[in-house]
Amino acid sequence: MTDTPEKNPDGSTQHPNGSSQELETGRDAYFLRPGYVQRIPPDYFVDEDEDGIVWQPDVYPYAAAVALEHGCDTVIDLGCGRAEKLAGLAAEHPSWHFIGVDYGANIEWCRSHWDFGEWVEADLEKNVRLLGDRKSVGRSVVICSDVLEHLVRPEVAVTALRALLLGGAARAVLSTPARERKVLPGQAEFNGPPDNRTHVREWASEEFCAFLRSGGLVIEDFSYTRRNDDDGAMTTQLILADADRS
Repeated sequence: MTDTPEKNPDGSTQHPNGSSQELETGRDAYFLRPGYVQRIPPDYFVDEDEDGIVWQPDVYPYAAAVALEHGCDTVIDLGCGRAEKLAGLAAEHPSWHFIGVDYGANIEWCRSHWDFGEWVEADLEKNVRLLGDRKSVGRSVVICSDVLEHLVRPEVAVTALRALLLGGAARAVLSTPARERKVLPGQAEFNGPPDNRTHVREWASEEFCAFLRSGGLVIEDFSYTRRNDDDGAMTTQLILADADRS
């Protein structure tokens, strides 16, 4: 990786305040602080930026390292967009199997432009099912990179993630903006709606961790990583998760 994800100030990987009872009980279904303003409905996200900036550049290399660590040769990308970063992994690991999941214009673009991978059309707010055969799932790492903030009902996608993990996927790698790191000097807190019109909500890190745990995920590693390769701001949450099997 070009940049190592940033750990907590004490060097730990678990997010500070991650076990807060207040957050575990939750303020609403998504564990947002009182007064946060969501955007419903959001604009549909068409992955067609051509400014040359790579967003979340370290998430996919991190996921590849997790796959190698666990002996996996399949990557399932929930909300793959136009799959440019997935194509980068395919170039580095041509023997691996790649499954990209999206819907509408994004998945049609993948099907018409890429000569690798399996492209599955699914609305992540409606479809909850295992993707690919059980053997493939059992050799996979799942990526859900900067997707949940776009969904009105992200709990459906989290249920799909947990089903994949219970179905044999080694780990899930997730990323989303860290709202507490977007606060401007002089602001007490940024209470939304998000400035990106395709985002429904953006979580502070402790809120997001609580939301994932409420969906049956166990957070094994937490860090902050670059939002893009232009300004390098460490304002993206990067999480490694497994399913809660208790």
